[in-house]
Amino acid sequence: MKTIAPALAGLLLAATFGAQAEDIREGRWAYTMTMEMPNMPAMPKVDASKLPPGMALPQMGAGGMTMNYEHCLTQADLVPRNDQSGEHCKITRMDRRGNTVEWASVCDSPHGKMNATGTATYSGGTMTSTTHVTGKDRSGAPIEMTQKINGRYMGPCTP
Repeated sequence: MKTIAPALAGLLLAATFGAQAEDIREGRWAYTMTMEMPNMPAMPKVDASKLPPGMALPQMGAGGMTMNYEHCLTQADLVPRNDQSGEHCKITRMDRRGNTVEWASVCDSPHGKMNATGTATYSGGTMTSTTHVTGKDRSGAPIEMTQKINGRYMGPCTP
């Protein structure tokens, strides 16, 4: 009996941690995405007053930019993406292992066709993700970028 109790306790502890690791919260998530792109082309000037409500211009830095956005996450769509990209991008693969989601997508952007692969790991009310994007611009020159995304759970989705 002395050897069974510790083994049983270990199994219960593993099951508890396993159940917690599998939990990915559905709801509204706020994300901060930092994009790193060597030789980033100059961004066109945009009149911020003409942007849709809730959208802000990205913050530009040396070799990259940072932007914030929100997305309503569901069990059918666990990819931390910007809703504005939905009209140009299609998720082609999404695999979930516990609290980690891997995906691939194809986007038809104004710069050309882009392919992306990413991995996101959720832990309670937080998420970290890395996405690698490759493609070619209109002139045929290769484009490569890395997006690092941090997310936090905000609450239920609102209609």
